[in-house]
Amino acid sequence: MASTGTRKTTPADITAAAVASFEGCADPRLRELMQSLVRHLHGFATEVGLTEEEWREMIVTLTATGHITDARRQEFILWSDSLGLSMLVDALAHALPPGATESTVLGPFYVPGAPQRSYGESMVVEPGAGIPAWVYGRVLDVSGAPIAGAELDVWQNGADMLYAVQRPEAEEDHLRGRYLTREDGSYAFVAVRPVPYPIPDDGPVGRMLSATGRHPWRPAHIHMIVRASGYKTVTTHVFDAVSEYLDSDAVFAVKPSLFRTFVERSPDDPERPPSVDGEWVSLENDIVLARAEDGEDGGAVVDPGRTA
Repeated sequence: MASTGTRKTTPADITAAAVASFEGCADPRLRELMQSLVRHLHGFATEVGLTEEEWREMIVTLTATGHITDARRQEFILWSDSLGLSMLVDALAHALPPGATESTVLGPFYVPGAPQRSYGESMVVEPGAGIPAWVYGRVLDVSGAPIAGAELDVWQNGADMLYAVQRPEAEEDHLRGRYLTREDGSYAFVAVRPVPYPIPDDGPVGRMLSATGRHPWRPAHIHMIVRASGYKTVTTHVFDAVSEYLDSDAVFAVKPSLFRTFVERSPDDPERPPSVDGEWVSLENDIVLARAEDGEDGGAVVDPGRTA
């Protein structure tokens, strides 16, 4: 019988054994990911002298994260967002040429399969959603040439600070829509002026923010995913340039190049859209796409609600 009395079980030995356990992984990228994860995770525990009580609390927190996550609530994405990991991955993945519209986080409230809407159509389904906003602009390439047939997949919150997906009683298509650009690259739609809102803070992420003295607020913004055949898809925001929390976004997603001005307009303004009553605002926002490189998906416009 082999002797086990000489087996080393120091912290370094345990880490080495865990790393070595993945040597037989046939997928080289998966092997790299798992071995690096083990090294960094063990390194964290060693650096801070992680106690058994703290380790158990971490397991409880992860378990609670799983329990609160469902079709309408993605707490794991909130963890990634609130720790800055989502924006770090985004920055690593999306090197863009000068002039191209910068990307930012997808967020936890995106729902694929938004309705296809026509040029200038409102995506406001429920009354009282907020101050109407006429959002318009063009989708261009980095040389300034228009891109026809580009798709803008748009979603946002309303004056109640909530996205439709957060409200079980809400109309499914409220404040969501997909729009195609015309031959000159132009697009337009009616939305509402967004308002700042807190990320969901009644779960594990909220408890972390409270315990560490951080706030849960995000500045006012509208989300867009812009796709066009032959171009890199960009997931981005349009930030209200005068919003609160631009300097302290809870998910670190603010980029100054994405600031835009909402212009206040009067009810009798001759440019008022037919579907808008009362006070309204307008927002001009051009989007610049970079060409896709060899091996990239090329941003083909497809129905994101369909599955293979």
